[in-house]
Amino acid sequence: MTTSSYTFYSPITPIPLQIYLNFYGLIFVYTSVQLFCAISSTYFHLNADVQEPDKITLLEKKRMKKILTNTPLPQAALSMLLLLLPFLAAASNNSLPTASDTLNVANGNEKAKFDRHYIQEYIGNENEYRHQLELVKQFYEERDFQLAWFKNNALIPQADKLIQAIDKAHKEGLTAADYKVIDLQENYRAYEAIPAKDPTKQQKKQELDLALTASYFNYASDFYKGAVDPHSTASIEWEVKRNKIKLNKALETILQERESTYPYYEFEALHEGYLKLRNALLQYRQIQERGGWPKVDGEGVIKLNDTSEVVLDVRRRLLPQQRVNEQDSVYFVYDQQVKDAVTTFQKQHGLAVDGVLGPQTYKSLNVPVDERIDQIVLNMERWRWLPKDLAKGDDNRYVMVNIPAFRVTVMENGEEMMRMKAVVGKTMHSTPVFSHQIQYLMFSPYWNVPNSIVEDDIKPHLQKNINWLETQDMEMVNTFGPNAKRVSVHNVNWNTMTQHNFDYRIRQRPGPNNSLGRVKFIFPNEYAVYLHDTPANHLFDERDRDFSHGCVRVERPADLATYLLQDKPGWDASRVRSAMNASNQQRVDLEESVPVYLVYFTTWVEADGTVHFRDDLYGHDNALAQQLF
Repeated sequence: MTTSSYTFYSPITPIPLQIYLNFYGLIFVYTSVQLFCAISSTYFHLNADVQEPDKITLLEKKRMKKILTNTPLPQAALSMLLLLLPFLAAASNNSLPTASDTLNVANGNEKAKFDRHYIQEYIGNENEYRHQLELVKQFYEERDFQLAWFKNNALIPQADKLIQAIDKAHKEGLTAADYKVIDLQENYRAYEAIPAKDPTKQQKKQELDLALTASYFNYASDFYKGAVDPHSTASIEWEVKRNKIKLNKALETILQERESTYPYYEFEALHEGYLKLRNALLQYRQIQERGGWPKVDGEGVIKLNDTSEVVLDVRRRLLPQQRVNEQDSVYFVYDQQVKDAVTTFQKQHGLAVDGVLGPQTYKSLNVPVDERIDQIVLNMERWRWLPKDLAKGDDNRYVMVNIPAFRVTVMENGEEMMRMKAVVGKTMHSTPVFSHQIQYLMFSPYWNVPNSIVEDDIKPHLQKNINWLETQDMEMVNTFGPNAKRVSVHNVNWNTMTQHNFDYRIRQRPGPNNSLGRVKFIFPNEYAVYLHDTPANHLFDERDRDFSHGCVRVERPADLATYLLQDKPGWDASRVRSAMNASNQQRVDLEESVPVYLVYFTTWVEADGTVHFRDDLYGHDNALAQQLF
């Protein structure tokens, strides 16, 4: 803990009282000595003049005049005036705080203040508080430097709530010790033990008030914004717009000095998805405390009514409430009850749902509970990165694409309106994690082929068959857009062509075989990524649906288009279908843009409470774990 001397307020700027007195004390001593010497010298010469006036020469008269002229008397008077000036100014200006106003709150004056220099000294000298210095200063400046956590010389109840929240940080996937820079309760007991008239009591009070504020900002910053800044760590690859919560305003809400629609006063989280994961974390930690789950030593394939010793392990793993008798052969039979449990497990872990025990199911069954706990904590952290308001508009709509889940969800007023399967980017062409606004739909679209795909995928076909583009309903043009003109493929030497020296563009015309299907959902972005239909609907039957070059293919494009255009006059499901089957491209702007989030959650909890886990498709979990743990 850092202590600080009392502070005296000068008319210009607050200066520590001890420094103030030392400075003016030196001036006083110096001018007093000079004044004494001057008076003595003057007296000596004047006395000499009186005793022997006839002996005074012209040179001596000049010297005496110089002594009188250069005497330190005017300087001393000026110094004395400077010494008294602050006291006179303070006496004449009732608005200036004095040392008594600043420190003496033993009489119950709760409007006592401390200055910014004290804050700078105390917070700046505490390593674990230093990074919150600007926020602490802003908070106290906005309250005119009044103490925040005391009333009638006692801590307000919110201080105890903060201490309890920090003590329970482990329930949030955080570490309580990270926020216990000092023992707040012990320091309060020390404050209470100091006699009321002891001047150190007020100093302790200030220290405790600052420590509580800085401790809140330390905890709230991690709790509401995340312990890791995803935008400063490139390997995490998270470009969703920032959570811009103002922690100083959140603290004012906790102190009941302002109102808010957010649950800051309860020290509560902002998203339901986070709250569900927090409950899951408690559940899995209880399993951990019981020793985890048993290992399943299995190999080969086990189907309904098969008998195997591994079935006994599966019963213990998935049906822990069931009492198993190893001597009874019935427990070695893979019956319907065990199959149902395996089927549920497969659904929760993104496996092929066939109710059959095999290599992939064995692998997932044997993931240690410790790893699942870490996975939950990682995804709780991601929820903290999301903006506090996901939706926009009167109906609070937004679209969320969860990449590892291969799923698109549409939310409105906190309720799930629809969900559908999705196809996302391959590992080498991963779908980026970011957010934007869906602004318009393009019906019967052209597919403007990126030059990288032209080089990697189309070029080999053209080297074998120069007419290949026609078989795919494609054409080469001079540019994309309405002014595009067809160009002969013979204009290009396909043996030397690269994506960097290719001067033309290739696009696929609207139609049933167009790679974008019948409609695409546009949110202009630097990645050239969007949602779209697809003619390859069979891919939605696959378990792992990472087949695209980065864009997201949606299973029910007509339903999504109809939903997004519901506020557009005349655009019902019938008109949407008609536009999708037209031969000409058509752009339709939304009445109001809709937020879209392409996110990366490998763990989540469904409405029925089931906890789901998915593989770390792009390795983002591993990158985050290196920063968080």
